[in-house]
Order: sequence, then structure tokens, then C-alpha cells
Amino acid sequence: MVMRYLLPLFTASLLLVGCRKDDEVKDPQGPVLRLRVVPEWEGQPFQTFTEYRAPGNIRFKAEMLRFYLSDIRAVSASGEHALSAVKLLDLGNGDYNLDFAAPEGSWLGLRAGIGLPSALNHTDPALYGDGHPLSVNTGMYWTWADGYKFVLFDGRYNPDPLSTDPLLAPFSVHTGMDTCYAPVELFPALPFSTAKDQITALTLRVKVDGFLQTTEETIDVVTENSAHGTNYPLALKLTRNVKRSLSIE
Repeated sequence: MVMRYLLPLFTASLLLVGCRKDDEVKDPQGPVLRLRVVPEWEGQPFQTFTEYRAPGNIRFKAEMLRFYLSDIRAVSASGEHALSAVKLLDLGNGDYNLDFAAPEGSWLGLRAGIGLPSALNHTDPALYGDGHPLSVNTGMYWTWADGYKFVLFDGRYNPDPLSTDPLLAPFSVHTGMDTCYAPVELFPALPFSTAKDQITALTLRVKVDGFLQTTEETIDVVTENSAHGTNYPLALKLTRNVKRSLSIE
């Protein structure tokens, strides 16, 4: 079922209890589109430094997982409206909200890009303040490549499913370069509306286990575990899996 609701602003404070407020509109003056980011592993809340099973029953844990969504636009029957140039999604701290100022209207869904379009990818990170998604302090910039990492996925694994030894073998796949930019459409089952003095809330589900395995493609962490601006076959496979693992309701 599509989870779609409008909340009068006088009740908004009740919804913020227990939520991270780092990217919420503090004093909205018009319609607000609230996107709740929910990272999951096999339908349960995802956590870094927690042992899971990767494809092939491989013991695996993610230590850091971030990716850019850029050129975020709301799509209506008559056109599109820009919501944000770029957001950096950090999946290591549970659920949180992203708020966007939006005009009043009825919307079919969102369009965005995984990674950064070329114009943003080759900007100077020194131009951005500490809190900006493109700041050098995010750890997402490749100084040697004059560009940004698009998806940063670091972890560790142990190939023996019966072993109780620590997970020491490194998994580190960083996509980037203009080649790995991928458009994505995020359309819920039903349209949603934004209205004056109200918050419209949607849920962005991020199926983290799908980053490693979808119906179409599987990443074998034992043999496919390293990409840093090269190894395009693996970087593009991860990009495609990330794209398939995002949904809105």
C-alpha cells in the first residue's frame, strides 16, 4: 500500500520525536515534501558493523555506506520541478528525513541521479562549506581524479560460513567518474499531493542487501571486492544494483 499522508504543521513537532533532524525544514513557509530514508537488510533495519550473509552464504558486514542523489526533481503530469541539486545519503545511522521545499500540486513521483552529473562532479570541493554534501570533509572526493566518489561501500567478509574468526578480508567498492552516473525514477504506486502549510511524507526504502544481489545481477564479495575509479565492470554492476534497490511508497 502506498504510504501517503499530509500533516498540518501544528502537528509536525510530534513526528520529529526520535528522528534525526539534520536535513529537516526548521520553519517551513510553504508546502514541504518529506522523504524518510529507510535502509534495510532483508526487510529489517540495516546497521553498519553488524554481521549479515552476503550471496553464497558469505559472512559479511558493511562498515561505511554512502551515495549521492543529485538533480532531484518532482514529476507531474505537465512537467518537473527541481527540489535539490544534491543530497548525500549516509546509511550508517538508521532512518532519517530529507525535507524539500515544493510548490503546491499533484505529483507522479521523483526523478534523480545516482552519483553526480558532470558539472557537479568536477567542481572544486574547497568551494563548499563543512555542512555541504560536496565538502571535502565528506570523504567523497578523489583528489587524484578531479572528481567525486558516487557510491562508497566499504566492509569486510570471511568466506567460510562456519568460521567464528573475525571478518578481516576487505570489501571496498567506490564508484565514480562520469561513466557511473545513473538516472533513476522513483514513482510510488499512486500520485501524491503537496499543499500550503502542510507536510507530505513519503518513504524511500533502500534495500541494502540488494546492492550485492538483485534478480538480475549478483556481486560475489570473494572475487568482486575492489574498485576505486577503475574496474568499471564491478563499479557499474554495483550502480545498477543500487538503482534497482531504491523504491518510494
